[in-house]
Amino acid sequence: MNTLIDRVFKFFRRFAKLIKLIDKKTSMKYVVKSVLGALLISLLILLIPILVIVNMFIYTKLTFILSILLIFVIMGWTFLYYYFYYRLLRLYCPSLEDVNTKIPQYTESTIVSLFFMILGIVVLTVIF
Repeated sequence: MNTLIDRVFKFFRRFAKLIKLIDKKTSMKYVVKSVLGALLISLLILLIPILVIVNMFIYTKLTFILSILLIFVIMGWTFLYYYFYYRLLRLYCPSLEDVNTKIPQYTESTIVSLFFMILGIVVLTVIF
């Protein structure tokens, strides 16, 4: 049990060091461009599936299943957003080529995805 906790603490220390390194090498201009670009690309990719799911809510028997499917799409959107964010950040800042951005990408997207999952479960239990 102690080794598992040590691994988790080592992982989050490594995550914090990578975030600090990325923050040192980037400027606000590149971060804003990466955020806006990642939002635009990820929303354009998920626009058609979300519109199809939302338009299928006219079938009343499928509302619960469609709500769960919509939550999964939103959880998947976080992974897509962070993928494009770090990809664009590495393109804008060539000094980040040698930095491992996979760990912050997966960690941040997992945390945000878990938040959206918990929020979706709470909303679904209140509505249904």
